[in-house]
Amino acid sequence: MNPEMELVHAILTTFLENKFYESGDERLERIKQLCALNKPEFVSKLAIVARTEFNLRSVSHVLLGELAKTHKGDSLVKDTIVACAIRPDDLIEVVAYVGKPIPKQVKRGVRNALLKFDRYQLAKYKGEGKSINLVDIFNMCHPKAQHANEEQKQAWKDLMTGKLASFDTWETQISNIKDKKAAWEGLVAENKLGYMALLRNLNNLIKNNVNSETISAAVKKLTDEGEVKRSKQLPFRFITAYENVQGNRKFTDAISVAMDYAVSNTPILSGKTLVAIDCSGSMSSVIDKAAIFGATLVKVNENADLILYDTSVKELAISTRTPVIDISQHIKREATGGGTETSLVFRYAHQKAKNYDRIIIISDNESWNEHSVQNIYNEYKRVMNTDPFVYAIDIQGYGTKDITGGRVFHMCGWSNRLLDFIGAVEKGDTLIAYIKNYESKKTIEDDE
Repeated sequence: MNPEMELVHAILTTFLENKFYESGDERLERIKQLCALNKPEFVSKLAIVARTEFNLRSVSHVLLGELAKTHKGDSLVKDTIVACAIRPDDLIEVVAYVGKPIPKQVKRGVRNALLKFDRYQLAKYKGEGKSINLVDIFNMCHPKAQHANEEQKQAWKDLMTGKLASFDTWETQISNIKDKKAAWEGLVAENKLGYMALLRNLNNLIKNNVNSETISAAVKKLTDEGEVKRSKQLPFRFITAYENVQGNRKFTDAISVAMDYAVSNTPILSGKTLVAIDCSGSMSSVIDKAAIFGATLVKVNENADLILYDTSVKELAISTRTPVIDISQHIKREATGGGTETSLVFRYAHQKAKNYDRIIIISDNESWNEHSVQNIYNEYKRVMNTDPFVYAIDIQGYGTKDITGGRVFHMCGWSNRLLDFIGAVEKGDTLIAYIKNYESKKTIEDDE
């Protein structure tokens, strides 16, 4: 794998751990090495694509920091910082990563990027309580008021004098009212809760015994297909809410409907897919997430097979007409809790003589015999004359690996960006070309 592709893969497989670089992760050291092996222009464009298209905050800050430490002589660092600054705290994180002394182009990038943000954004992301906050950023980088509009000038002044207060939001409103029941009823009636905020607070509606009109309004919003699609959430984002409102039939039914609508937010994978869910005893604490993710994949992909494995394999026949929550519950009921033998996944594919385009394994990767997994995987490829993509999702975050290969990708943790990664990595050289040809928008230039 060439340095460009290896860096792309290293970046895209970090999306599940927003603060991975704080832990001394070995991947961080490899990313640093790969940044040095790639051209600065490629690192710049990858940082922009990672932040703006994959919403990868922390790893884009790492790319920016490494670029700033090694590249001099032009405006590349400045322009990249501006393009990657989606929120003011992006600037805080970049400066914290780079450390002192702050390079000139980082200062210029921060100054330019601050011109993108209005009063509300600056107030929301002041970074209070952090080792470096927005006031520190202003003191370090000295943004120039002549390039700001009148609202920004006043906001900057208020920030530096301690007068930039956070805007009144529904969170502050609810915390300042003694009559919580009336407060929640008002928020729902006035449609002040966003879709995901409503979903996360259904239990509060139940606890505060809101009236039937409020329940009906909440159900109506939850089951609005347009709202669900605009939320862009995958079904597994709904599972915690579903478990929290058990006993309230109206809400569980509404969430079930919403989850089926959310299936349409899931990218369809081309070709033939095998979804293998580890149902061993070590997976008991995360089987809910594994089950709903597997259920989503097989519901949206008609050409997907589903198996459960521990020390044996169970083949599950799934109808795409079945509600996704019911598929998930079926998976959980079939989980037996034995040991983990991942080699059975490849034995199954071999015995069934199926050439899969991809195999998605949802597991803690704690196989009894790692050498057995690798050997059976290699044997499957040789006998079937195939080389499928293999995505090993380490759902517990242990960081263990029981197989390696040029098309094997290990992902540690959980995120709704996982399927975006699969789609991107399977583009291969097309993705590299897309990054190289990426054009970011020009921004305001400040003075030297």
